[in-house]
Amino acid sequence: MPLEGRNQIWSIPNLLSLFRILLIPLMVTLYVKGRTIASLIVFGVSALSDIADGQIARRFNMVTNLGKMLDPLADKLTQGAALVCAAQVHPQLFFLLGFMAMKELVQAAIGARSMKKTGQAFSSKWFGKLCTVITTACLMTMFAFPQLPEGAINGMILLCAAMMLVSLALYAKHFHAHSDAAEAEKRTLL
Repeated sequence: MPLEGRNQIWSIPNLLSLFRILLIPLMVTLYVKGRTIASLIVFGVSALSDIADGQIARRFNMVTNLGKMLDPLADKLTQGAALVCAAQVHPQLFFLLGFMAMKELVQAAIGARSMKKTGQAFSSKWFGKLCTVITTACLMTMFAFPQLPEGAINGMILLCAAMMLVSLALYAKHFHAHSDAAEAEKRTLL
């Protein structure tokens, strides 16, 4: 049975998501001070805690509606901060940051509409997780090797943008299917 009420706020997975959000200023500060390896380590700790929070939530039945929103929020805030950092060396990353922001706004609007119709928040899907993994891996590579050739950086930008676009399309399809099913169920009840 899922956690309810006050207990859902203080679940281990949700605390790990909050921990990831609190790591962002440290990661950025270290990067700005030129301590890119230390920043990369903080980024890595954040990525590992992301894996841990999902595993713990599913294994110990600690999946909560708050967690379904907090986990992807922590992902996107971390990725956004990492993009801003890496864009100091490779300004073309601001394109990916803008693209990610637009994708997330569209996806949030579609998800909110679906949530209004179905009354439930949906967990991340495999395609969203794959997009997060690829984007995080590319950003961590840029942190580790800031002098990568522009062609490699541009290739990673295109890969991440393509994954974001595929993820958005699949989430839109998923939300639409659940919204349609909820509407059909309402019509049968009338």
